[in-house]
Amino acid sequence: MRTHSEPDLTDLPRRVDRRCGAELVTRYFFPISPRTLEAWPLDWLQVNAKAVCETVDLFAVAQAKLDAAPLTRTARRQAA
Repeated sequence: MRTHSEPDLTDLPRRVDRRCGAELVTRYFFPISPRTLEAWPLDWLQVNAKAVCETVDLFAVAQAKLDAAPLTRTARRQAA
């Protein structure tokens, strides 16, 4: 799997819609769909009939979810 560098907010748009937000979270954190963002605790502005949120807030919630994710370990069954 390719590793990605930390997001540089100066190179990203200040506000993003759900589609673009999902693409950015997938690129820098973990896979997500635009529909999932509807349930995230973000403040959305309605601009030209599009819901947009602050990119900084989006990344803060994504990082919090990543930090809170439980670590699970899987083990292969060994043949007898």
